[in-house]
Amino acid sequence: MIFNFVRAGGGTTPGLVGSAREHEVRNKLQSVLPKKVAVATGCVIDSFGNTSNQCDVILYEKDHCPVFSINGDPAATYIPCESVIAVGEIKSSLGTPEISDAVDKIAKVKSLQRYFNDPTCFRSYGSVTSMQGFSLESFDPEHKPLDQIYAFILCNESPLVPATRADRYATACSRHPGHLSPNLMVSLKDGLVLFTNEKRQVLENRVNAADIFLGRTPDGEVPFLINKLARVANRGRTTEVLPYARYLLKSGNTAFSEGAFYPAAPAQPVAPEGAQPAAQAPPP
Repeated sequence: MIFNFVRAGGGTTPGLVGSAREHEVRNKLQSVLPKKVAVATGCVIDSFGNTSNQCDVILYEKDHCPVFSINGDPAATYIPCESVIAVGEIKSSLGTPEISDAVDKIAKVKSLQRYFNDPTCFRSYGSVTSMQGFSLESFDPEHKPLDQIYAFILCNESPLVPATRADRYATACSRHPGHLSPNLMVSLKDGLVLFTNEKRQVLENRVNAADIFLGRTPDGEVPFLINKLARVANRGRTTEVLPYARYLLKSGNTAFSEGAFYPAAPAQPVAPEGAQPAAQAPPP
């Protein structure tokens, strides 16, 4: 993936370069992540009428999610947030404007509302079976990272020196609540960007973060990202059921706006006036 990501830089326009890189990332993730995960591009929606910006990468439940597409256009595809596992923003170069744009788009995705009636009922991604938990196990995307859509930023490189990159990232994230921040930022040439607490322990998002860590891992940044996505796909939680009616029916229920009722049994024929009743066959 790294080789092809760099190779895509041979595109003749910035748009083609970006498109080629996004395509490569989607293909590679589809090939290595669990088979219950599908990879697409498009927008994420909720059943309350909210829509995200177009996302470069969307990971969602392959077998349990209706995908709404306009004329089959991959870019004009809308995926319900209850089935979305993760989203990613792909950038060629990550300067101040690109950091700000990616952080704002991710915050909009994470602010979408998954519909549920009972927070103590939830399920794992890819499962049709829901579980009833105790109150301490309640579904809570604001405070439990594995209950929210995971989000990452992936770029080829950043022209910013590490201190400036961390400052711009902190500034962009500070415009939103901590749980709406990206979970991970990866530069193929410059390494990882993560949040840590006061003990320098890695956090999943900006909640309770004290520092921003910029560095590398001995196994490589892309394997680190893929491992994180696989972990979320296998251990993440979502709401009890996907509310199909709220997405498919404008009224959100099965009420009828007009109609009429007719007898369920066929009508009996009426004999003409003066006609003799038909002879009844004798009982056997």
